[in-house]
Parts: sequence; C-alpha cells; structure tokens
Amino acid sequence: MEVLKERYSITELSEMLQLSDHTLRFYEKECELNIPKDERGRRYYTTDLANTMYRIKLMRSEGLELKAIKKILQQDRVFCVPQPVPDNTPASTVPAAGNELQAIRAILGELGKQLAKEISYELDNTREHLSREISKSKLELGACVENSMRRLENKMEKHYEEVDRALGDWRKKHTRSRVKRIIYRVFGN
Repeated sequence: MEVLKERYSITELSEMLQLSDHTLRFYEKECELNIPKDERGRRYYTTDLANTMYRIKLMRSEGLELKAIKKILQQDRVFCVPQPVPDNTPASTVPAAGNELQAIRAILGELGKQLAKEISYELDNTREHLSREISKSKLELGACVENSMRRLENKMEKHYEEVDRALGDWRKKHTRSRVKRIIYRVFGN
C-alpha cells in the first residue's frame, strides 16, 4: 500500500482500503490493536497502523481466520530487528614515515574488524527475518489446514444428512408395502 500521509482518519483509511468503518473497528478489536485517539477522542491511524490494516485485509482475502492473523501480528511484535552495534574503536593514527607497511596492516586489521561486525549484523538480521517468515508460514499453514478441515467436516455433515434423509424415505416406502402385504395375508384382499 502506498502511504501518502502520516495520519489517517478512520473514514479516510476505510475509503483507501475499501472496507467499512465497522470492519476496521472489528479488526482493531479482534487483533487487539491499540489505535490512538486525537484530542477530540477520534481514532487516527499512523502509517504503521494503516499498513497493518492493509496486511490484515490481504490475509483475510487469502482466507485466513482472524485468530491466525492475530497470531501472525503478535509474532511480528515479538521479533525485533537487531540494531547495529556502534563502532567505538578509535580512528587509526597516521604513523611516522617509514612505517607505511605497519600502517597498512593496521588499517586492514580495522577494516577486517568492521567487516566482521557488519557481516555478523547482517547474518543476525537475516536469521531473524527467516525465523519470522517460518513462523508466519507455520501459522498460515495451520490456519489453512484448519479451514480445510472445517470445510470437510461441513461437507461430511451435509452428506450424512442426505444419506439419513434418503434412508428414511426408503424405509417409509418399504414399510408401507410390507404393511400392505401383511394386511393382504391376514384378510386376503
């Protein structure tokens, strides 16, 4: 979603997302989102909250239940992106003439340390991102399986009702003909 403003009223956001105000309030309640209010007590949505509502809309359109979406959003809040470690090492000093080789070694050593820190930071960042994506995938897969099971249970329930109805009709039909046969045997007509 393209964010154009820092704050949106509920009406502006509902128009932008093509959802009703009621739906936004429902998502807010079900997903336990803390929506700030202005001095007049009206809701306003920050850029992050607007993007969160857009993500909820997308996940709902993919068929996810609100319980699963809530879990995904909670997982996103639990994981935080690691902050880069500030470099507190002092800048290298320029050596006296004749020690250029040592100066180059010192500079390369410092570059190696800085490079190692940045690689470590990127690896941690990537590890957190992958962990978050795996958790989301697990939750989405669980929600899909749950939805499929619910649909299958509904289909089976309808099937059993149809079979039960057909069996009842068959019994009524054959019970009447049996009664007629018994009456015919007893009375002869």
